[in-house]
Amino acid sequence: MLRMSVTWRALMSLIGFVKYSVVGRFFGAFGRAYEHSRTAAVTDRLLGADANMTERSLFARMYSAVAQWTSRVGAVMRPAAERSLVCRFWRWLQSSAIVRLLFGHSTRRLLVVMFALYLPIDWALREFSPIVALATTWDELFLAFGFAYAVFQRMLAPEEERPRVTPLDTLILAFCGLGVLLTVMTAEDGLRIGISGLRAVVQYMLWFFVLTRIMRDDGDVKAFVAAFVGIGIVTALHGIAQYVLGVEIPEHWVSQAEVGVRSRAFSIFGSPNIMGSFMVMSAPLCASYAYRTATTWKRALAWIGVLVIALACLVTFSRGAWLGFAVMVAAFAWLRDKRLFALVALALGFAVMVPDVVNRITFLFTDEFRHASQFGGRAGRWREGMRLLETVDPMFGYGLGRFGGAVAMQNQVNRHLSYFYLDNYYMKTLIEMGYLGLGGYIVLLVGTIWVGLRAVYRTKNTEFSAVACALLAGMVGVLVHCYTENIFEVPYMNAYFWGMAAVLVWLGFIRKGNINEG
Repeated sequence: MLRMSVTWRALMSLIGFVKYSVVGRFFGAFGRAYEHSRTAAVTDRLLGADANMTERSLFARMYSAVAQWTSRVGAVMRPAAERSLVCRFWRWLQSSAIVRLLFGHSTRRLLVVMFALYLPIDWALREFSPIVALATTWDELFLAFGFAYAVFQRMLAPEEERPRVTPLDTLILAFCGLGVLLTVMTAEDGLRIGISGLRAVVQYMLWFFVLTRIMRDDGDVKAFVAAFVGIGIVTALHGIAQYVLGVEIPEHWVSQAEVGVRSRAFSIFGSPNIMGSFMVMSAPLCASYAYRTATTWKRALAWIGVLVIALACLVTFSRGAWLGFAVMVAAFAWLRDKRLFALVALALGFAVMVPDVVNRITFLFTDEFRHASQFGGRAGRWREGMRLLETVDPMFGYGLGRFGGAVAMQNQVNRHLSYFYLDNYYMKTLIEMGYLGLGGYIVLLVGTIWVGLRAVYRTKNTEFSAVACALLAGMVGVLVHCYTENIFEVPYMNAYFWGMAAVLVWLGFIRKGNINEG
C-alpha cells in the first residue's frame, strides 16, 4: 500500500534527485575528496585531542574529591536509607504496571523522557492545572529532583568509580560565576530583580549537569530522541492544520503590506517564531533515523517526518526560523552527508513558487520594511537598547533582568523607560550584562560548538554518529535564530538547548565504545 502511494513515489523521486542530480553528485564527490584532504587530516588531529586533558584539570581533581566523599557518605547511609519509608514507596512505584510498561523499572529513563516532554508538560500544566503555583514552579521542582537523583546515584556508586567530568563543565560554571558577579555589581536597587534575571539565564544550563550525570546507556539516548521527534511531528501536524484551517492570528504577527499571508502556524507554542525554532531542533533528529536503519520503509518514514516538520516550519512564516533551518540543513549536510546540499537548491526552487513565501522575503527589501524596522521594529529596538547601554558602564551593562527580556517586562522597574523585547538574545545579553557578559556568553557558546564538534568526531562510525550530527546541527540553527528572536527567554527552549548539549557530550565523552577513548 505504502509503495503504491503518491507520497511514496514523490519521496523516492526526491531521494533520487538528491542522490543522482548534478548538485548531489558534485557534493558527493566533494565529500569523498574532502575525507582524503590535508584539511580533513588537520581537522581530525584537532578534534581528536586527548579527552583526558579535562580529567587532569584542577576542577576535575576538586570534583573527584567531592564525588568520592559523596560515595563514602552514601556507603554509610545506604543501609538505613534502603529501609526507609521513602525508598520502600519508591520501589513499589517502580514496580507498578504503568511505570514498568513505559520505563522498564528505570527512574533515570523516566527523568530523561520527562525532560524530552518538557514542552507538552509545561503547556498542559499552564493550560489545565487547577493549581497556579504548580504551573509556575514545576520546572524548578523538576530540576531540583533531577539534581537530587544525580546526587543519589553518586552516593550509590562505588567509591572507585571515576566521577564524570566533561569539557563543558568549567565553561558553564565560569559563565554562571560571571553572571553572579555582574548581578552583584549592578544591583543598585536591590538584588531581587537581578537574581530573577540571573535565574532566567543560568537555571536551564544546569540541566547539562543533571543529564550528563544520570544517563547510563544507549537506551536513554534512544528514548530522548524518540520522544523529542514525536513531539516535533505531532506539533508540526497541528501547526499545519492551523494554517490550512486559517486559524485567526493577532494582527501584529503580519505587516499590512503582507496581505498574502492569511495565517501563521503556532501550535501549542503560542508563537510562530518559537515553533519554527523547535522545528529547527527536531528536523535533524528525525532525519537521523534515516541513517540509523537499513530498512527502506523506515528510512522513507523518517524522511516523510522531516518533510512534515519542514513544511510546518515554512508555514510559521518566521523568517528567522527559515534562516536557522537553512543553516541547520547546511550544518547537518556538512557533518553527515554532503549530498544533502542538493536539498538546499531544491528548497530554494520550491520557495520561489510559493507566493506567500516570496512576499514574506521580498518585503525585507522594501522601503516600508526599512521604515517599520527603524521606527518600532528590530533596528529601532536595538538602537534604543544601545542608547540605554551608553547611560551606564558598557563593560558591566544595565543589569540582569532590567531590560530587553521577560523579567524586565514583568517588573519594569524604571518608570522613565519604554519596555519591550529586544528580539535579539545576544543584544539582550549585551544590554543587561555589558561587553564583559556578552564576551563570556560568546566564549561559552563557541566552546559548546567546539566540544560538540569533538563529540561528533568521537562518535564517528558508531551507531549514534547521525544523532550526534543532528544534535549539533539543530543547536547551531537555533543559535542563528537567536539573532532575531529572544529564543532562550522561553524556558523549555533554553532547557532543550542545554539538554541537547548534554546528550551530545554524553555520546562523545562518556559513552563507551567511541574512538580515541581515553
